[in-house]
Amino acid sequence: MSWSELVEAALGGSGGGAVERISVRPGEVLGRVRGHEVSLIRVVWPDQEWARAGAALASQPLFRARLLSGELPEAAERVFALLGLALVPRGWGDLVATCSCDHWAGRCAHLSATAAALGAEADRDPFVLTRWAGRERRALVELVRGTATGTKGASAQGADSDGDHRSALSVEHADAGDGVFAARAQTGAPLSPAAFWRAPAAPPVPPLPEGVGDRVRAAAPGHVADELPGFDRFSRPFSVDEEDP
Repeated sequence: MSWSELVEAALGGSGGGAVERISVRPGEVLGRVRGHEVSLIRVVWPDQEWARAGAALASQPLFRARLLSGELPEAAERVFALLGLALVPRGWGDLVATCSCDHWAGRCAHLSATAAALGAEADRDPFVLTRWAGRERRALVELVRGTATGTKGASAQGADSDGDHRSALSVEHADAGDGVFAARAQTGAPLSPAAFWRAPAAPPVPPLPEGVGDRVRAAAPGHVADELPGFDRFSRPFSVDEEDP
């Protein structure tokens, strides 16, 4: 599917030719349709989510090569989706959509036309979708390049050990399917798919604090428990007749 078909499947849209102007910036698509101003607002992904996406894209030789040559293939949408990120919004429920017209009964034709125009624009330049989600083309390419070479994204000086990394991944993950991503996110060596998806080991249980008696140890074996007040079996029971000191 083309990018416009992906956008149409998610948002519908028709009448893109009626759009007089469209621009895309991080978090918002702005359009003008038959004199009405349209806005499509989405969530901008934080840096840590872009780091995950860059690591996943860099781990796949095909996507890495295409991105480093300035291309964004339609199949990359599946990479984002597997990470729980929707480069193309899943539907209108993911957006805040506004229009200056007076049609309040439902989604107006101006919104649909802007969605169609966005899809057509994505066919010409798919990186308008990454810009909408918060990353310009140059920043995303540098992120993928930096991850692939073990440096920190845009701070990389252009050193490219892409050939060696591709060979290592091809040997180690020759039987890995499209849904497996071995990320090298700022590490010196590739990780196995199992290690990438495995939850980190639980930290060791700290020792109980000093002063915790046997009663607490028996009630919470192997776990940390707050120190209880110093009550013991010789304490006098509380009486409602007693006055506060």
